[in-house]
Amino acid sequence: MTRVREYLALIDDPEHAALASDLAADAPLFSLLAHLAAGDGKVAGDELALLARVRADLSRDELMSWTERLAAAPLDWDGLLRIGATEEIRWDVLRLAARMVCLDGELAEEELGVMQQLAHRFSLPSTAPRSVLDEVIARGGAVDEPLVRDALRHMWWDVLMPSRDPLESDLERAVPPGCRLLCSIRLDDDEVAGLYAEGLVARFDGGAAFVAWDDIQSYTRVPVPGAAFHLRTRDGRDHAMSDPRLRDVGALLDLAHGRKPIPR
Repeated sequence: MTRVREYLALIDDPEHAALASDLAADAPLFSLLAHLAAGDGKVAGDELALLARVRADLSRDELMSWTERLAAAPLDWDGLLRIGATEEIRWDVLRLAARMVCLDGELAEEELGVMQQLAHRFSLPSTAPRSVLDEVIARGGAVDEPLVRDALRHMWWDVLMPSRDPLESDLERAVPPGCRLLCSIRLDDDEVAGLYAEGLVARFDGGAAFVAWDDIQSYTRVPVPGAAFHLRTRDGRDHAMSDPRLRDVGALLDLAHGRKPIPR
């Protein structure tokens, strides 16, 4: 496994053991992540959480100082080109960058610009940034009931378990009247979500909420540090699930929208 692929595995799997850093060899990758994290002038909590995964040896204050120092220096393009010795590795570096810019489930135009510049430097197709970004963030939209039922039939559950039992917790109280339950979703004995013909109810970090299928603007397809799953609505609300055991929700939405889930 290449070093870049090791970092992708580390970021995508919250239970992955920390890597032993080779600070000199990995410096160009650190430079890239720091520049992307601080691109808007500040390092947000989710961005710092990702950086903490790759530099688990630093305290929070040390990590912030390290990030600010790297972001203030020029981006190490020469180092990135040395790391990208093959086309496969260059694609993976682009995927690594996508993990950082997609942390909150939303992509800003300036972040897309950085991705396009990186693809150009790597002599990758102009469509490459959108291709790797689509691996992390997917568009939502209306889903017909037969597609939801088909997703349930083909879902390969990891930790969560579907149940035909009706919801009995605060989740049920968040569902609009008249919605038709297809299944409840449980983690051990706890209700964590409910799948309806009209949408999804779940216990997000901010509390129980129901989101209609056509209200979903985008969602994350892989776990990101700080959240196993992000869902953004068309009116700008952001719903997150921090528990990494809830990552099946993103895979279920992939199937409902006709996408092949990202391999775990």
